[in-house]
Amino acid sequence: MRRSVLILVASLLGFTSLEALVFRSGLYVIIADPKSTTGYLGQILRSEDMRPKQGPNQVLGIGDSRMTLVTSVAEQMTAETGYSYGSIAAAGTTPRCWYYMLRSADPNANRYRAILIAVDSYDDQESWEDFADRESDLNYVIEQLGYADLKEFSGSYHDPALRSRAQRGILLKGLILKRDFQELLKNPWARARDALGTRRGYQGWIHDFLGETRDMAGLKVDWEHKSIKPPPDADQALQAGLKQFLLDPLSPDEGRRSAYLKYWYGRIHEHYRKSDTRLIFFRLPRGPWVRPDFRPPNPDASVRLLAREPNVTLLGEDLLNGLEAPEMFQDQMHLNREGLKGFTMTLARESRRVLGPPR
Repeated sequence: MRRSVLILVASLLGFTSLEALVFRSGLYVIIADPKSTTGYLGQILRSEDMRPKQGPNQVLGIGDSRMTLVTSVAEQMTAETGYSYGSIAAAGTTPRCWYYMLRSADPNANRYRAILIAVDSYDDQESWEDFADRESDLNYVIEQLGYADLKEFSGSYHDPALRSRAQRGILLKGLILKRDFQELLKNPWARARDALGTRRGYQGWIHDFLGETRDMAGLKVDWEHKSIKPPPDADQALQAGLKQFLLDPLSPDEGRRSAYLKYWYGRIHEHYRKSDTRLIFFRLPRGPWVRPDFRPPNPDASVRLLAREPNVTLLGEDLLNGLEAPEMFQDQMHLNREGLKGFTMTLARESRRVLGPPR
């Protein structure tokens, strides 16, 4: 009996040690599939960590796919602004992800003069999706989570099944990365080649990215009759996306989205509360055409309340309104090359105005 117990204990210790070596040492993300959410985010965070940072005048952008701060354009403006810009914005990520991403990129809250945070609305516009139950968040930030995050991260899910999955994943990361690990074992040399090749080129890709040249010129919206005239070259997928984004009914306000944003923006602020880093929130351009039915101003919205804190700035709500035109967008949500250039230049100059002269 005693021998069986010792074997069991030894097996558990061996498994735990192996799991920690593979999935908790920070090594696995280096060879994770760069096309997976885990590998993709790992490449972004690693590229920012490797980006040369000369002096203390660093500004970091964060958001989803619409927060495309063109670093090559911002870099050309350094002589004017005195600041250098990086970005860890990642398509598909959410404010919950952003907290863990910033904690990973800036663990001591002292690497940046400011964090530029892109938001949809200053009024916590409700969404049909319950972002607290965005299952993919766990896959994005699994590498950034530790045992200490078990209660907060898993507890932030409303769905009991997703909460349980998050708990299991944080305790045993291999459960979340199992499929990726199995694909690695099938052909480790090909994976290593793909992952390391992507790693070498990713920083340059981020720096040189300029955006698509396509625009939405020709788009017309008839709000009264709920119809659109799409751009001449729009395919069916784009037409459907435009209709959904510009015409479909908005979600009724249930306070769910606001509660979510207050919590996760609050956690980001708590991370920086005692530092010299300024949090700068700004509203993204709303689209190639602006709906007339967005909710009225909400003085108790998440970012409006945060703006009362001494190290938080809320940029003018109309700052990027000039980009809200069909010629500046490549689809219903994302700016094109010309739009991104104006976006980057405006944010660089406005953040310089807020921060003042560089140190």
